[in-house]
Amino acid sequence: MAKPCSHEDSKLKCSQCETPICGQCMVECPVGFRCTTCVSRETTKPKPSDSTWMITAKGFGSSVIVGVAAAWVMALVHIPFIDCLISFFLGIYGGRWLKQFLDHRLGEKTALTVVFGALFGMCFSPLIFTPLIIFHMLGAAISGDVPITECLLGLVSILFTPACFFAGILRPTVWGEFR
Repeated sequence: MAKPCSHEDSKLKCSQCETPICGQCMVECPVGFRCTTCVSRETTKPKPSDSTWMITAKGFGSSVIVGVAAAWVMALVHIPFIDCLISFFLGIYGGRWLKQFLDHRLGEKTALTVVFGALFGMCFSPLIFTPLIIFHMLGAAISGDVPITECLLGLVSILFTPACFFAGILRPTVWGEFR
C-alpha cells in the first residue's frame, strides 16, 4: 500500500490501491481517480499496428485464396439452380473463414478488398473462359443449333452462380452474421 497523500485530508481514495488522495495529487483515469504512484507504475506501451496497406494486403491475399477455391468448385459443379445454392453456402463458409483475416479498420474498403480479391482469384480457374462460353452459347442460340430455353438456362447458371457466391461471401465479412 502506497504512502497517503500529505497535502490535506480527503475522503477521496485511489481506485486501484485505496490510498487517500487530495485534489492536487489525483490523476483522472477511465476507471476513476488514481494516485500518482499507481499511474507511474503503469507503463502503457502502444501496440504496433499494421499499416493500412498491410491490412489490405492480408485481406486481398485471403480473398484470392477463397476465390480460387470457390471458382474451381463452381466450374466442376453444373446442376441447374442447385449450383447457385452450393455457391451461396460456399460463399458463406468462405466468408466466415475470411473474416478471421479481415480487419474492419478498413471500413468501407473491406467489401472492395473481398470482392476484388475473390475476382482476381477466380481468374486462376476455368471461370476465366466464361465470356467465351457465353458468346458460344449466344451464337448457338442465334443460329438455331441449340434451343433458346437451354441457352437461357445455361446463361442464368453461368451468371447467377458467381453472384450467389459473392452474396454469400459478403454476408459474414461485410454485412455481419445471421441472427
